Amino acid sequence: MAMKTIRVTEEIHTKLAHLGLKSETYNDIIARLIDVYERMYFDELSDEDADYYNERIRHFESGDYSGTRKVDLNAIRK
Repeated sequence: MAMKTIRVTEEIHTKLAHLGLKSETYNDIIARLIDVYERMYFDELSDEDADYYNERIRHFESGDYSGTRKVDLNAIRK
């Protein structure tokens, strides 16, 4: 396997070391973190979830905002 060198700050290096097990290489730690990230953000929706979100999108596109609340963004920023 080809290897690449990456630069990280001392702070990131320390954090990676603390996240890893003694038997893990930095490559193992980073691979595990990427796997967790992908599972959290890229797992496919179930058909049921996709149907629900598609239906909500159709409602929004037709101007039906029932079941939603108006949010005052200025109040949030304070």
